[in-house]
Amino acid sequence: MSLRAEQSELRALSYPLYLCTCFAPLSNQPVLQDILSLSCQLTESVIQPSEHMLKAIRVQWWIDCIRDLQRQNSPLLDRIIHHIDSGTIDREKLLLLLEGFQEATFEENPKQYLKQCWGQVFDFYYAIIGTDFNGSVSVIGSLLAEIIYYPKENNNIMIKSELNALLLTKSKDGFIKSCAHIVYLSSENKLANHMLLPLRLFWHALTVK
Repeated sequence: MSLRAEQSELRALSYPLYLCTCFAPLSNQPVLQDILSLSCQLTESVIQPSEHMLKAIRVQWWIDCIRDLQRQNSPLLDRIIHHIDSGTIDREKLLLLLEGFQEATFEENPKQYLKQCWGQVFDFYYAIIGTDFNGSVSVIGSLLAEIIYYPKENNNIMIKSELNALLLTKSKDGFIKSCAHIVYLSSENKLANHMLLPLRLFWHALTVK
């Protein structure tokens, strides 16, 4: 079965995040996958070894295109603009989110800034679908950013501590359950083998209520 453009792009950018989105409601998957793909693109612009100004220019390109609704610059950008035109995404709120990534481009160590950005990304998505998790989703977003983009710096003790606090908030949301399990697998050093990841996530979604 061929993948939709949103699925294919996110899969190439972050396979673990792509798998987690497969457990979200089908109607929410396109906008979720596009928001995550955009966040992955922005994050890669921030962490690439380059001059701060060049990083800022890359992020500013996305900001300018979205602010001015400039189509035909990239398939992802066109889909984001479609979500804005349809009323699914609020352009001004999205631009505020992108400004956080812009600020991170000027930091010598942008890790903490990126974690905050990813926390806001998750909050942004759940605001779009009208769900309130009382701040718990921002913790998951921050932890995933650290796990995916700074794997060599992972502090498993700290991750377990944050995860234990997070699990006090039970969720039946398939995407959240899968993301939380990714964090757990990382804390147990079981995330390296992506071949087993689809099976592990499926089994977790099937057995954990």
